[in-house]
Amino acid sequence: MNLVSITTVLLSIVGIYLALGFLFALYFAFRGANKIDPGAASGSWGFRLLIIPGTCLFWPLLLSYLMRGFQEPPDEKNNHRSIAGDPS
Repeated sequence: MNLVSITTVLLSIVGIYLALGFLFALYFAFRGANKIDPGAASGSWGFRLLIIPGTCLFWPLLLSYLMRGFQEPPDEKNNHRSIAGDPS
């Protein structure tokens, strides 16, 4: 294999990854983000357009979050909460 064919294969893989990411990003920006973060339901069109580039890159991670559904983040456990008598 020469350098040109290796480069062609790598660019094809990156292109397929980004194409799948873009398709997922369109769904995620307008429907899926609401399932992960309830605060995103009130997001504007500008917000939805802004999250598309990042979603294209991180779509496997966001897809796994989307499949798990919304989960409240765990409460932080630290000395300040312990001293204050926080029951959590």
